[in-house]
Amino acid sequence: MREEEALAALERLGLTRKEGKAYIVLVRSGASTASEVSRLLAVQYPAVYRILHSLQGKGWIEASRDRPNRYRARNPRVVAEQARQAHADELVAAAEQTAALADEFTARPRGLEADLYLYKGPEGVGNKLREVVLAATGEILVVSPFAVDPEVLRMILGALRRSRQRSRVILNQANAEDVERLRGDLASSVRIELRFPAMPHPDTRLAHTFVFPSDRELFILNSFYREGALVLEKLQGLWIGDADYVRLQLEAMVRGLAAPSRRRTRALPRG
Repeated sequence: MREEEALAALERLGLTRKEGKAYIVLVRSGASTASEVSRLLAVQYPAVYRILHSLQGKGWIEASRDRPNRYRARNPRVVAEQARQAHADELVAAAEQTAALADEFTARPRGLEADLYLYKGPEGVGNKLREVVLAATGEILVVSPFAVDPEVLRMILGALRRSRQRSRVILNQANAEDVERLRGDLASSVRIELRFPAMPHPDTRLAHTFVFPSDRELFILNSFYREGALVLEKLQGLWIGDADYVRLQLEAMVRGLAAPSRRRTRALPRG
């Protein structure tokens, strides 16, 4: 491995650049005194001593008890794994502490005006979709009355896989084969139903997919098709935070879905 690559990796694991250089010297030269490390690094002795003391405190090196002390690098594979686990634990704790802000976030007062935010492009839409899904505290309802491109389905199912909540996805029957091909993206908590009948549609069209994470917010994913093909860069998402509007939209959607006594309903077989 080139030294620059090794230094970059060590920095990601929590070492400073100077500490990384000293650790690499000890890996390559074996047990060495502070003065020897100072010579190899071309760094003054007092600075090297502080660096070695810091590396020892972080658990990357060991010091002998003889005088002068001889410093030895610990096994790179072992210390790297320990550093990775320590960072993972820190990230988990930080994530839990940040998540505790959710109560304040949901409890903040809202004005009479609705919250409306528009997101454009696959990255912006995908990020907001994942945020909406992860923030859900109950069953998620996804409704897509018209056939959508497999790329849109992949984005939706990929987001639902990350959620701890159960989800119900109601699609057009024209997407049956696409869903079968994407079965690997399905989680056990995701139930897919093919309820809307397949029918011819214009080559240039706009398809709406409704994501209800609760009865207080709604995310509408709009996919645009030109000459029958998805125009991915024109993907749009509209987030609506108006409880009254969302409740009315949800009630209308549920009423429409509850009347299929005259329709043929297909549930995706589990396998």
